Amino acid sequence: MNKYFCAVLAAAAMLAASAASAVSLDMVRYNRANALKAQAELTSFLATHTVTNKRVETFDKYKAWNGKTGTINPRHTQVGSFTPQGTTGSGKSSVNGGTGLQVRHDNSMRWGRYNSNTPARNIVGNNWLDSNDNKTMRWRVKGDGKFNTVAFLLTDIADVGGKFSIKVGNTVFSDLSKGRRLKNGNIHFVVITLDEAVDSISIRLRHDKANDGFGIDTAMVANVAPVPLPPAAALLISGVAAIGGLRYRRRRAAEPAAA
Repeated sequence: MNKYFCAVLAAAAMLAASAASAVSLDMVRYNRANALKAQAELTSFLATHTVTNKRVETFDKYKAWNGKTGTINPRHTQVGSFTPQGTTGSGKSSVNGGTGLQVRHDNSMRWGRYNSNTPARNIVGNNWLDSNDNKTMRWRVKGDGKFNTVAFLLTDIADVGGKFSIKVGNTVFSDLSKGRRLKNGNIHFVVITLDEAVDSISIRLRHDKANDGFGIDTAMVANVAPVPLPPAAALLISGVAAIGGLRYRRRRAAEPAAA
């Protein structure tokens, strides 16, 4: 076996290993005025996929900050545990001394975070989980059995000039606002897809500086697969592919042989 062939095999093995642990992340951004469209993205996603082992957390069962007390760092949610990391929040929107992630429901706050799972109330009322101006939110994701997809609504990132990143396992998606300062109250529908189903995984949501707060809501963990095509549609696609292949073979056959 020559050195070239060995190198090819080694490269193929490395590609296979990296592919086995691949993670993809998709984000669709809207302004606050179009928050209902972000919710519609989740509805559309669920309608076009087969979903099993689904767990959803809206944080509505937890006591929200009432000016004196409220739930911090929820650890036993439907989708895992949430804890802060890094610099403690001290901005004007932080409460309770900025000591932890805070469940909130003060939707009239002018800082741009709000409940985002209640269309009937026009996004006003009920709870969300707020970073409380902490630099990093660490989410240890767990669901009901194995899962390959994590989806959630994310509000108010990068509107004070911070660069926002999401780390999934060992994969980092950095500067998701692409260096731009986004509008106050922006909302994103985020979908993280794993190549292989897992029992748990760590996700880190992070600004590169403190006091650029954000919130998450309607967090979903599930095992997801695309909805199979109807037999007629699958037959049509395979037929088109076969015709394309036949045309390619005919064209190749008509080419003169090399001298």
